[in-house]
Amino acid sequence: MVVVRRVLGVLLLAVLAAWGRGLAAAQTMEADHAAYWRRRRRSPGELTLVALGDSLSQGLGSTDPSSSWAGRLAAAWEEHSGRPVRVVVLGVVGATAADVLRDQLPEMPPADLVALGIGTNDAAQGVTPEQYRETFSALCAALPAGSLVADVPDLQRGPVRRAGLELSAVAREVLAEHPHLRPVALEAATHRMWPWMFGPDLAHPNTLGYARHGAAWVAALPD
Repeated sequence: MVVVRRVLGVLLLAVLAAWGRGLAAAQTMEADHAAYWRRRRRSPGELTLVALGDSLSQGLGSTDPSSSWAGRLAAAWEEHSGRPVRVVVLGVVGATAADVLRDQLPEMPPADLVALGIGTNDAAQGVTPEQYRETFSALCAALPAGSLVADVPDLQRGPVRRAGLELSAVAREVLAEHPHLRPVALEAATHRMWPWMFGPDLAHPNTLGYARHGAAWVAALPD
């Protein structure tokens, strides 16, 4: 029994140490990921993908920013088209739908494909369904035909999850009114994500979690 306790104690310490290292890495992740996407933006390509949204577009939570939904979408589109893709990620940490409408849309360069994923911070900040509907409708009306637009991912637990489900339903209703856009079923793809699919902050997905996100985006690509 004593040996078992010692083994469990060692395992617990190892887990806590790994978690602590992850938290330390998370402190620089925001700046590192933003720098990575600035470099990717300067890379040439025959096709241009513009990603609008929040920290999920940058891949926060994963040590590899290219594993974000924007990175996975770009890689799949490049493979599908056989042409190099330039990626412009305008999504920023903490952005809400109102931020995208005010700050990101005016900066959007000419693009062959636009993708929008927004709503997690609206849910966390208590934006009402009515407010979200108004802003999300304005966003959808401003996007070019063929743009990929996601509902809100499943936020997994607590009051923020309930708020996210409400906003996700609103997003689907609004998207049904804009048939020129291609909906991305992100909420359905992210139901019941396991704890080991999240990064050190326990909020953002890690590389495994972004595989679930990315699959929903890739599924919405046109044939």
